[in-house]
Amino acid sequence: MSVDEAFSFLCAALAAFGNALSNVMQRKASLQSPEGVPFGGKLLLNLVRNPTWILGFSGMVGSFVLQAVALGLGELSAVEPLITLEVPLTLLVASRVFNARLGRQEWTSILIMTGGMIALVAALDPMPGNEGNVDDLTYAAAGGATAATIAALVIASRRQSAVWKTACLGAAAGTSFGLTATLIKETVNQLTHHGIVGMVTTWQTYAAIGTGVFGVLVMQWALHSGPLVAAQPGFTLMDPVVSILWGVLVYDEATRTGAWLVLATAGGIGVGVGVLLLARSPLFDPHANEPAPRRSQAYAR
Repeated sequence: MSVDEAFSFLCAALAAFGNALSNVMQRKASLQSPEGVPFGGKLLLNLVRNPTWILGFSGMVGSFVLQAVALGLGELSAVEPLITLEVPLTLLVASRVFNARLGRQEWTSILIMTGGMIALVAALDPMPGNEGNVDDLTYAAAGGATAATIAALVIASRRQSAVWKTACLGAAAGTSFGLTATLIKETVNQLTHHGIVGMVTTWQTYAAIGTGVFGVLVMQWALHSGPLVAAQPGFTLMDPVVSILWGVLVYDEATRTGAWLVLATAGGIGVGVGVLLLARSPLFDPHANEPAPRRSQAYAR
């Protein structure tokens, strides 16, 4: 492993911590907002005045910066799966914020997920692609397909179930963040090879800002609609799935094939199982031990 790759992995892990801080603090801020206020401009105005939300948003901004550095030094297909570490890190932050302890279920799930992530990245062993040589037609096709997925998830969220709505919006936010990461990869490539002028004159820079802002708004919508337990799998899993698909199909990042795909698939399943098990932890749901009527009122908002 080269120094650049090692530093890339470190930045990705720190970015995961920023996401974890963001998830917990922004969900806590959402729970602190006045009851009965629907998602919209008034709610967002209340949130941006909340110090807890500001701390969470700062974690998100720091995460984006660290993620950009990681993508500049490493491959998209290797960096983004590491972002899934935000789930166990979210638990660790939540245990502090909500004064709870991690039990056997949480530690077992963390080991399963972490082992699966290591197996996935090691099995794929992504090699550099050609993000600087992708034609506009390919971008349009891949971007259109990703945007259509986001739109379908938002439309599907219109069902009345709070958990279903939150899960769909969480997946839409995760897909948006995955698309943002792919665009940041090309933005950083332009900065590396052509300096500031290259970065500010490439359309991917502004597309990344747009999809990033949209992802943040959908994330706030999801966190206000229901429990973090429903949103977290979508936040976590859709980002690396989208990034791996873009890395391999659009940026031509070479990965191992043959029997290695069996190990990669097993690792991916391990990550998914770990995320789903961890998402069931009471630490993701600060109202888990409250009476049912109170929980219902909290998540009906």
